Amino acid sequence: MRALVAALALLITPAVLAQNALRDAASRDGAIAWKIATEGVQICCCDGGSTWNSRKNYVEYGEIYLVATMEKGRIDHLRMLEPTCPITARQIENVTADASLDFLRAHVTDDKRVVTAISMHQHPRVVDELIALARRHESTSVRREAIFWLGQKAGEKAAAELRAAVDDDPEDEVRERAVFAISQLPRERAVPLLVDLVKTHKRPVVRERAMFWLAQTGDERALTLIEEILGVK
Repeated sequence: MRALVAALALLITPAVLAQNALRDAASRDGAIAWKIATEGVQICCCDGGSTWNSRKNYVEYGEIYLVATMEKGRIDHLRMLEPTCPITARQIENVTADASLDFLRAHVTDDKRVVTAISMHQHPRVVDELIALARRHESTSVRREAIFWLGQKAGEKAAAELRAAVDDDPEDEVRERAVFAISQLPRERAVPLLVDLVKTHKRPVVRERAMFWLAQTGDERALTLIEEILGVK
């Protein structure tokens, strides 16, 4: 019996306790706050302005607060705050990235800030979480937001998912968002994808948006394609 109790005690780590605290928070009304590690983000400061450093550049934070106001078992409002902001919400310590992502993923709503908060985490799961939302979530606004943040991640996997969204999503609004996200990839990835969309995609709205964003790149390949379309020799 003692061995069993000891084994169970080993499972109750601070991370598990934090995960349980986040899960339990969903069952009561009120605000909770926890910190997450980021890859360096610029956010508005707690008094609503912008935070600048001594050289008048935006300050990038490697750690920020998430503050979720819970109501009737769901996130009613979510804020992202600087680590220097005074926090009046109940703070939960030792929250792992996995626990935070699990909590947010379970409470995704039409509020795009939840998707944004997922994208802020410094964790290998983030791209997969965004891909899952972009592929399968029933909300058009959630898919659009997930696609936008995938575009910011700029990896090969993200680029492939953006192209899949252009081809497979049933909503033109989401397709257009995916084309924009492709245009935000590094040029060596964005331009070939946009050129291919202009040349081959069956939806006129996709071809039009791809041409628009391709023209904004100023890339020689964009000019070559425009000349081909116009019949310029």
